[in-house]
Amino acid sequence: MLGDTVSARPLSRQRGKLRLSFGVRPGRTVLEERYASAPFGAVRANYPDGSGTPEVQITNPSGGILGGDHLELEVSLAPGSSATLLTQAANKAYRGTESGQEAAFHVGEGAFLEYAPHHLIPYTASNYRQQTTFHLAWDATLFTWDSFSAGRLARGERFAFERLQSRVEVWRNGAPEVVDGFDLSGGVRGHFGGYSYLAAAYVCTPTDLGPLADILHEAFSDLSGALASASAPSSGLCVVRVLEDSAPAMYRVLNVGRELSRRFLGLPVPARGVL
Repeated sequence: MLGDTVSARPLSRQRGKLRLSFGVRPGRTVLEERYASAPFGAVRANYPDGSGTPEVQITNPSGGILGGDHLELEVSLAPGSSATLLTQAANKAYRGTESGQEAAFHVGEGAFLEYAPHHLIPYTASNYRQQTTFHLAWDATLFTWDSFSAGRLARGERFAFERLQSRVEVWRNGAPEVVDGFDLSGGVRGHFGGYSYLAAAYVCTPTDLGPLADILHEAFSDLSGALASASAPSSGLCVVRVLEDSAPAMYRVLNVGRELSRRFLGLPVPARGVL
């Protein structure tokens, strides 16, 4: 459906959908199609620098995912296009029956996708499942991360959720490059190795990323108090792991990784960091 369409639904057991399609125009990438149903809000493409790459912020005016909600996100990038997708703020999974989000990204030949959402906060008695899948053309490039907190830490809630599941898959040309995730039951205080925040970042490109892993690993070692590492499990894949005790400390590591990864890939530095 062309244009910017937003439809409203009741605030419980929502089946929200967000579909975005990016195409190429002279000198820049444009948001050609967009459709959103509640709880997703309307989206717009901004151009914070002169690169011609749009930055789109995904919004959820309801502030979180209620028990029973199921959200779907589908994004496609045409060959040669580029886009950065961010989120408005940390997502919240509220108590109740199983809720979740399924996100599918299709990145065409020579395209670049950057997807850097804020972390998820699982509330007490929440049951949340998340599946994120990327389908890359043979020469497409991806930078993305995924992050979670142990719960509402300011209220003393640590791993008080009922269940928390996450799975990330990256496919290139129909073959799997990344299958990663976890399935955690609540009430176990040893999750995250005793830390309060867990994050993973993935860089995928058809060229050798071993040198990037070395650059990132050295940079993380210079960050005081950070427990983070980078490795290249295969030639075109670099994976970052982060454990931290606060959200600002976690984003400090992730933003350093994002900036250095973009420099390595020959892309301009991010117009703004994620906080």
